[in-house]
Amino acid sequence: MTFFLSLATTLSWADIYKYVDESGNVTFTNTPIKGAVRIMSEPAAPRRSDSGNSSANSTRTPTNKVSVPSPVNFPKVDAATQKSRDSNRKQILSEELASEQILLGNAKKALQEADANRSADEKANPKMYLDRIGRLRETIVMHEKNVAALQAELSRVR
Repeated sequence: MTFFLSLATTLSWADIYKYVDESGNVTFTNTPIKGAVRIMSEPAAPRRSDSGNSSANSTRTPTNKVSVPSPVNFPKVDAATQKSRDSNRKQILSEELASEQILLGNAKKALQEADANRSADEKANPKMYLDRIGRLRETIVMHEKNVAALQAELSRVR
């Protein structure tokens, strides 16, 4: 009896329910709620017992994370579609990188020209000038970080 109860509980964890409240807020949950509609029901994957050989039961990635295979009915994307998506992603990232590099160049130029463009108020109040220089440096750092992040992301694109 407890076997069937635990089996039923395990199967209910795989069910997904959609609930819309009076305000129109949508909630997705794996527990049944009164008025919720089951939108996905998937049997839980059978559990394997550890036989002492953990490499037979899971795939380990270089970062030692366990890689779990996709469910049987998980939507698949054909190679041509994935290649197209990867190409679009690479193009978008390249365009963003070019834009960030331009913004970084503009920020560096603005910092170089800051001394020549010192206003009368900034000459009278050096703190105003230092504040402006600080903001320009923060902008440069932000754009440098964005460029580095985009370059790292581009290096991961297939």
